Amino acid sequence: MSSSRLRQWSPHAGFVIVYIFWGINISVMKIGGEEWDPLVFNGLRYLGIIPFLWLFTWGYYRSRPHLRLRIAPKDLGLIVLLGAVSAVGMEAVLQYALQFSNSANGAVLGRGFMPVITAVIALLMKDILLTRRVALGIPLAFASVVLIVAGGPHGFHIGPETLRGDVLLLLRSFLGAFYLIGMNRLVGRYPLTPLVSLEMTAGAVSLLPFLLWKADFAYLAARTSTAWISLGYTAIFATILGFSLHNYCLSRLGPFKSSVYGYLLPVTVAIAGYVLLGEKLSLNQYLGGAGVLAAMYLVQKDRMQSLKEAVSAKSRAA
Repeated sequence: MSSSRLRQWSPHAGFVIVYIFWGINISVMKIGGEEWDPLVFNGLRYLGIIPFLWLFTWGYYRSRPHLRLRIAPKDLGLIVLLGAVSAVGMEAVLQYALQFSNSANGAVLGRGFMPVITAVIALLMKDILLTRRVALGIPLAFASVVLIVAGGPHGFHIGPETLRGDVLLLLRSFLGAFYLIGMNRLVGRYPLTPLVSLEMTAGAVSLLPFLLWKADFAYLAARTSTAWISLGYTAIFATILGFSLHNYCLSRLGPFKSSVYGYLLPVTVAIAGYVLLGEKLSLNQYLGGAGVLAAMYLVQKDRMQSLKEAVSAKSRAA
């Protein structure tokens, strides 16, 4: 494979890896997460990775002495806001919402609507064009996600008993779209390493009050090894590697194309649940997974075609 073709496909492959990490993480959190308070879990998750992130950042700048960590005050404020949105607004809202709704609604409303919202914002900002593939791919992907979760043990359902949680799940989709668009403005201006470190530090600080309020030595000592392994996987694979790779791929594809990969999450969650938890896969989930992949192909086809044309034009010019 040529280097130009490898560069074209690398962000797409990167997003697949990210959502494999995050899909496995749902099962890992089901296994060990029952022992953790959600805010304590996420507070420890963010706080535990901060020293490693800043060590990586120190090494990054040490190997590049000509670079300086200079961030405009306006951008620094946006980084802090995005860190809080990610840690509290998205993670905490999701976990709180699921107390009043169910996981199927979480997959559809908390994640499935995010690409739709991002697409509308991107169209209004004229960041993308509404092509036939995009117009077909987004509804197909959303319908496929509904099909996947409808085949699970707790199917998609909206009613008075889930209304509070469903409203919060929709709020999370709006916050997720805001995060993608805001982060997209930053990844093109600053190196990824310090950007992730600053964002995660802001997230850790925003969760610190909850950690100090809810956790003490006795609480931590009572956690089993399974709980700590769950926390370790979430911190390393789902957070450090997952967010770093996510933001790298975001810088290459933009917020709309990146958000579409979120539809992979129900697929990877279903597969991870089958492998790790022995959960059954229904015909609906097979059909829904195929629909998601077909929809993603349609949405990404326009970008891949434009990249090929750009490479071809560059080759002719050379």
